[in-house]
Amino acid sequence: MPLSRQAVTPELDLDGLDRVLGIHVGTINTLLLSRLERQLETFKVTPKQVAILWLVNANPGVKQSDLSRFFKIERPTVHQFVRQLTMNGHLVSEPSKLDRRAGGLWITETGAATLTAAREIIFTDEADLLSPLTADEQAELYRLIIKVYLSAPSRT
Repeated sequence: MPLSRQAVTPELDLDGLDRVLGIHVGTINTLLLSRLERQLETFKVTPKQVAILWLVNANPGVKQSDLSRFFKIERPTVHQFVRQLTMNGHLVSEPSKLDRRAGGLWITETGAATLTAAREIIFTDEADLLSPLTADEQAELYRLIIKVYLSAPSRT
């Protein structure tokens, strides 16, 4: 018998809703983010802010426009995340020596310490969430998610 969300609430008529991909992706996203948000509260960062710290740490001097393209979100949204991270001492923004209108981002010691702790939380939480899947199934899940991501038009 194929897996179905009907087993969770057998008394509800799903009327085909269980065949809508967005419902499943949204529910998994909510599960993942709500678990992470609770664990990251101590560090006063959100999962998206951790992802920004992650990329800035790996790419010192990265521009907000690059982050916007990567996340496929509007630049003003990235700016709000960066502003909060800067106010909390996790990032510094410095103008480019070549183009004063463009600035680069660098992670601070506080940001690096937060990122180290957050990475451990994320890896542990994702391993727990994905534990019902075999290694091959996990690899296939990542492959399919990346395939959809790469085909989606950018919003920037």
